Amino acid sequence: MKFIHTADWHLGNTMHDIDRTRETGAFLEWLKSEIEKVGAQALVIAGDVFDVVNPSNIAKTQYYKFLASLLKTNCSNVIVVGGNHDSGTLLDAPAGILDALNIKVVGSINNRKVDDLIIELKDAQGDAIGICCALPFMRDLELEQFYKNSEKSVDGGNANASDSDLLKRLYADVYRRAVELRGNRTIPIIATGHLYASNLSGRDAEISDVRAGLDNVTENANTLAGENAAVSETSVDDGVREVVGTLGNVDVSTFPSELDYVALGHIHYTSMVAKNPKVRYSGSPFVMGFDEANCKRYVLAVDVEQGDAPSVEKIEVPKAVRFEQFKGDVETLKQKLRNLEKELIAKPMETYVDLLLTSGEFVSLNDALEAEESGKHFVVKRHRISRDVLRGVASFDDCVESTKQYTKEDYFRMLIASNLQENDESDAVKNHYDKFISLFNEAVSKAHEG
Repeated sequence: MKFIHTADWHLGNTMHDIDRTRETGAFLEWLKSEIEKVGAQALVIAGDVFDVVNPSNIAKTQYYKFLASLLKTNCSNVIVVGGNHDSGTLLDAPAGILDALNIKVVGSINNRKVDDLIIELKDAQGDAIGICCALPFMRDLELEQFYKNSEKSVDGGNANASDSDLLKRLYADVYRRAVELRGNRTIPIIATGHLYASNLSGRDAEISDVRAGLDNVTENANTLAGENAAVSETSVDDGVREVVGTLGNVDVSTFPSELDYVALGHIHYTSMVAKNPKVRYSGSPFVMGFDEANCKRYVLAVDVEQGDAPSVEKIEVPKAVRFEQFKGDVETLKQKLRNLEKELIAKPMETYVDLLLTSGEFVSLNDALEAEESGKHFVVKRHRISRDVLRGVASFDDCVESTKQYTKEDYFRMLIASNLQENDESDAVKNHYDKFISLFNEAVSKAHEG
């Protein structure tokens, strides 16, 4: 059986207020052509179809039009499971209609039983080619409730087990049921999941500790969009919401080793779990934060047979929009912007830039880079200054004496940053400068009125 594994589309995402409708439309058009090109018999979307639980009409229209377009291809099976950004209810709402088109949707496990998670895949002639254990994102309480509501379970219905044990049990139960459905037919069994697995290969293994404890980093990053907001160079800006509960660090042993492939979503980079070629994240086809700007995006073309190692081809997603993140001192940032402009003159492309001052003296980046930004073929979405640069300011009084170009907001940011201790930089402080500034301005205004 040959299928395409993809995930984390986040349709409707507006990273830093960027309208991404054209970009997502270009991807969906390309994906349809790629499905036809590789001869995929199935498409598996492993969660986070939408960016928010109440997506825009434009995002929903793109989703449904794309699904409808696949009816004209030889891709006779579509499996969609919900992610932590999705509303399971919204995904499940048209399931009856989509089911008639052989588009199987499992938005959540609520009000479902094990048998409802087992889907037989068939070719255009109606012959069985595989079985999918379609598991969506699930919260701890949903998983506990699932087993409390089950009329029948293999081990006597012990729903008091730990959440990680319950998850492992659920994968074992759905696999066991899939084996029963398969009978003596020689067809592969695959599974899905939308979760944060441990022991990842590649870039995410390096940033997992940074991400721990964060909740909706895209939203937090947007609060830093003000001029000269201070951030750490290690902050994560990839739009991954931390999975809340004990399901946020799943071991590879959770998945039955006999499964022929496990298609995962939630992590935005193409990755294997515990170096197991059968357990993979496809990654998102889109840049979800500027820290992902230079990472290639893929969908996975998987060819699998029962009992054999899968053949997996990484197919690079072409860029429809360019994102760049530049770091350095003022002169370095200037040169990088000049080089970018030359490239875009030669090869035009919609381009957005994130700038971070990491060394040198504190300056107003708007003023310092105005000549390099004005009237160019790119748009700078953020100017940021690292905490290291802000710490270089000896005191608040030194700032006042050294320059007259700073606003009161700049002074307030520097005052906060210069008084933070190394072990006292909580996310609440780092990510709410704008809120503090609003309160500060209100206090100043009232003082003037008095």
